[in-house]
Amino acid sequence: MSRFELNRFLFDLKMSTATLQRARADLQDAMSAYDLNNEEKNALATLDPRGLSRLGAHGMLALWIMQLHPEFKANTYWEQK
Repeated sequence: MSRFELNRFLFDLKMSTATLQRARADLQDAMSAYDLNNEEKNALATLDPRGLSRLGAHGMLALWIMQLHPEFKANTYWEQK
């Protein structure tokens, strides 16, 4: 497992507008810049924060995957850094 890379991707998703836009356009392409294993890629693709936490993602960072879910896109939570 590459916990560091998983957390780095989630941190970049939170802090980098470019990473967020890239992930919204093509999540597979965005993930390719990180050394993630298949289990981590699958958990990211399902937009499941709990699954990410079980794989070693920091609980608060794991929530940021929800930015990719259309239903939560406009939530004001994402304005917090």
